[in-house]
Amino acid sequence: MTENKKDPNAPLKHENHSLHTRRDFLSQGFLAGVGFTMIPGLLTMLHSNAANALECGLGDTTNITRVPIIIFDLSGGGNLVGSNVMVGKAGGQMDFISSYETLGLPMTMHPKNAGQTNNELGLVFHNDSAILRGIKNSSTVTTRAKVEGGVFCATSNDDTQNNPHNPMYWLASAGVTGQLAPLAGTVNSDSGGNSMAPQSSLIATLKPVTLNTPKDALGLVNIGRLGTLYGTDKAQKVLKSIENMSAQKISLFNKKALPDQIKDLMNCGYIQSQDLLNRFSVTAVDPTLDPLVTNIFPNIANNADQRKTATMAKLILDGYIGVGTVEKGGFDYHDNTRSSGETRDFEIGDLIGKVMELAAAKGKDIMIYVYSDGGIASSGATDDSTGGRGKIPWAGDSSQRSSAFTLLYRNAGKATLRVANKRQIGAFKDNGTVDTQAMLTSNSVTNLAKALVANYLSLTGDEAKLAKVVGDNPFGTNINDYLFFNKIK
Repeated sequence: MTENKKDPNAPLKHENHSLHTRRDFLSQGFLAGVGFTMIPGLLTMLHSNAANALECGLGDTTNITRVPIIIFDLSGGGNLVGSNVMVGKAGGQMDFISSYETLGLPMTMHPKNAGQTNNELGLVFHNDSAILRGIKNSSTVTTRAKVEGGVFCATSNDDTQNNPHNPMYWLASAGVTGQLAPLAGTVNSDSGGNSMAPQSSLIATLKPVTLNTPKDALGLVNIGRLGTLYGTDKAQKVLKSIENMSAQKISLFNKKALPDQIKDLMNCGYIQSQDLLNRFSVTAVDPTLDPLVTNIFPNIANNADQRKTATMAKLILDGYIGVGTVEKGGFDYHDNTRSSGETRDFEIGDLIGKVMELAAAKGKDIMIYVYSDGGIASSGATDDSTGGRGKIPWAGDSSQRSSAFTLLYRNAGKATLRVANKRQIGAFKDNGTVDTQAMLTSNSVTNLAKALVANYLSLTGDEAKLAKVVGDNPFGTNINDYLFFNKIK
């Protein structure tokens, strides 16, 4: 394959890694996500929020309206902090470490210097952060004024799919539902992305559907796919039976085999009412027919990243999908330049800004969670090219310089913090590495995923339910030390 140096989205090739696995090709941008829609399982198809549902002997739980959430899974181990989101010592983001040189910043760009930080999103970024520049490129000042965020200083293994980063199953267990499917991703995997979900969180019946294009979204309401499995007549009956069940009943199906699920439905009986296909038309789910989407994602037809992000964001914000993961490759950019990384970081920032702007246009809240598999270190003389912006080149993987961050757009206005100016969980050391002893999340990706779930639950004041959702509460009575936001709903 020949590298196209004129194309900013071209895959990266460098000497640090040879390419062997599918994951290797994803991380450097050689492969996009698999472009087909998996047929939702029967349990997924039953995950509906039908009003006035029949009890049908399936028990009852309390339905909670949850905040939409989208996950960005950056494969390759890119830089998220120091040169992007600011990180500091135990005192927080503004408790600066001595040097950020291994995090990509020369001393002339140290955040202690005047004009080097930006708190427009609440969460403090370096003022020349490529992610921030991308966000500002695609969002308005009004939208950004309603955003708050937090950063988790946490290590993550480099170049492996085995980091249990993705909390989507736990979020589904927390009550995040979709009218067509609870979970979706842009990669055909158990997590819908590159990094895995914690093993203890997996629910086989909730495996995410795969969405990359508007056509994939249309497949969610295509009876032909269900009909090929059960026959057209039976499929029609199954679809109609969905209206007899509320989404709250679905958790009680989780332990049943498929034949038993179908048997229960048959025993419930059916009513003559509008079926799933009439309630969810292809027009309703097609992002290319939504003017709000096409206005914010103008290159949806020609840009793969915009296409899959627009599709996912629309379905999440409109309530058709509960939690969605968007995988973006090419973050293995330690090619001894700075320009490659700046380009990739700007691209993800631009996508984040577009998601925020779509939420604003639809009058919805949205939580955005961003992580990468590992981290990266810089060294050498500054890259003074136009693309390098006078920063230090990325030279190699560094799991000790990893982190994750979350941003929360609240349509009613910026969320408030539990503790004033506390936007950092964990800490960095003066040498530019994570202090692995600072918090329970500092050296445990599983605990990091649990902390994200706790923060998500806190948006509705339900953080006390963490153990019920994820199986335990590793933070105990100190859970407030791991939370950023006050209740918003």
